[in-house]
Amino acid sequence: MTALYQLATPLPEAERNVRIYRGELIVFRGFDAMARLTDQLRAHCVSHLGSEPTCVHQWMSSMEIEQATEALRAAIRKDSDMDLAWCQVLSAIHTDLDETYGDGGVLRVQPPCSGAKGERLEPLRAHRDTWGSNLPAQINWWAPLFDTTPERTLALFPGSFTRIIDNDSADWDFQDMVQAHRAKNVSGYPLLPTATKAPSWDDALVISLLPGDLLCFSGAHLHASVPNTTSVTRLSFETRTVNRSDMAAGSGAPNVDGSAPFMTPQIFRHLKSGRKLGELERK
Repeated sequence: MTALYQLATPLPEAERNVRIYRGELIVFRGFDAMARLTDQLRAHCVSHLGSEPTCVHQWMSSMEIEQATEALRAAIRKDSDMDLAWCQVLSAIHTDLDETYGDGGVLRVQPPCSGAKGERLEPLRAHRDTWGSNLPAQINWWAPLFDTTPERTLALFPGSFTRIIDNDSADWDFQDMVQAHRAKNVSGYPLLPTATKAPSWDDALVISLLPGDLLCFSGAHLHASVPNTTSVTRLSFETRTVNRSDMAAGSGAPNVDGSAPFMTPQIFRHLKSGRKLGELERK
């Protein structure tokens, strides 16, 4: 059975990664660096969504929220202080930055279901990130910026970690996805492969964390957004990393059901130098 551990002290990266690759879930809690990053992200939210970002759906339409979210994400990508703050978080929990590549932080905005229209606002269907990346050493990081509840958060399905789940990864092509989105044909191609049959919510582990907490888990874990049935907008930070040495050694979580044709190391860049982890490669 998959275990969730809460840690208030750093963990050597080699030990952490081994535990993550075998399916454990780890929450780092009480780290000053993460509190600072959360405050910086909240400030960006206020700048783009208003003084009460969790109530943005009360004064913006879905289209306006989606446009504001795109501007918010762009501002975060351009803010070098955000990159520094994230590196400080990773250093605080004893991550080797010389070996670490990331795909850039993303801020997710999920209004209540009644107002969540738009590809980047709707709840994410059940998926493994590795169905798209084909990188077993990929680690996911997730953090709420404001309070969460079981009805407004992230859910994982730990019992599916080593279980074959029917999915559409065999028909999903990274290059086709990129071309479709560059052509603004976003409705014609999904951002990522997903499960073809929704898992039972009875099997879900609903993750309710506090602002300042940081969850890490294998990209091979099946996970999804919990449909937001509250009256409050959910705002959370997420990103993904890969340890270069682990990838080179073939370390990582098991691939039990992914069939996408390409590996996508090119989307990961070194946190210090910015160089690519690799090039798009056919499996």
